[in-house]
Amino acid sequence: MQSIKQLTMLTKRIVRQNLTNADTLITVIAMPVFMLLFFVYVFGGNIATVSGGGMSEGDYLTYALPGFLLLTMAMGSAYTSLRINTDQTTGFLSRLHSLPIRRWVILGSHVLASIIFMLLAEVAVFLVGMVMGYRVDAPLSAVLAFWGISLLFGLAITLLAVPFSLKADNYASAGGFSYLLLMLLFVSSALMPTAGMAKPVRIFANHQPMTPIVNVARGLLDQSVQASTHTTLIALIWLVAGIIVFGGLSYVVYAQVFLKK
Repeated sequence: MQSIKQLTMLTKRIVRQNLTNADTLITVIAMPVFMLLFFVYVFGGNIATVSGGGMSEGDYLTYALPGFLLLTMAMGSAYTSLRINTDQTTGFLSRLHSLPIRRWVILGSHVLASIIFMLLAEVAVFLVGMVMGYRVDAPLSAVLAFWGISLLFGLAITLLAVPFSLKADNYASAGGFSYLLLMLLFVSSALMPTAGMAKPVRIFANHQPMTPIVNVARGLLDQSVQASTHTTLIALIWLVAGIIVFGGLSYVVYAQVFLKK
């Protein structure tokens, strides 16, 4: 019970920092909202569909919003690294290790706070999409499954952030890995169909992790484009594998930095 209280206290601290920091809010919430508005109202009617015809702004919003939701979470991962790195370089993590606190609570609070903040940011962007005219075409079970996929995605990219944040010399370099996540999302089916991409890019886009994850997320909110069982399985394999690999790597780096001193 004491560990849960400590976890709750430390998690609240980090979430509060994120919600009261203007730079964090602008980057993680305002920027995805701006990009959503820009892509829908500037590009939406001009992006070709897979069949070669044009799609309306509403059609593009329906297609792209799930991708923007995952893009929002990816942007949030950079601030996970920033918070962990700041706590490390200022000595706050070292002070916590000198207190009677279980080791898993110290890092676990950052992981939990990161996922909570990512989901809050995702909800904010989703509500903007609803105001713009997006409507969910799926049963409650599929919507809950979507948030489950979001939870797994947030956990995977948070665990990816941990090693970079602990090894970085300063906060400016701690979030560099997030550019790779953003690149993978941009070169996927997140914002536009892969069928219209140049062949080498299309081959890469169709075989990298983000495309099946985005397609499953989109299909859960829109039953008319529901992902196949094979695509769903591939997405879950990528997510679970990422959690296992990045979780193990996070523990190894954490142990090197703190537990073996």
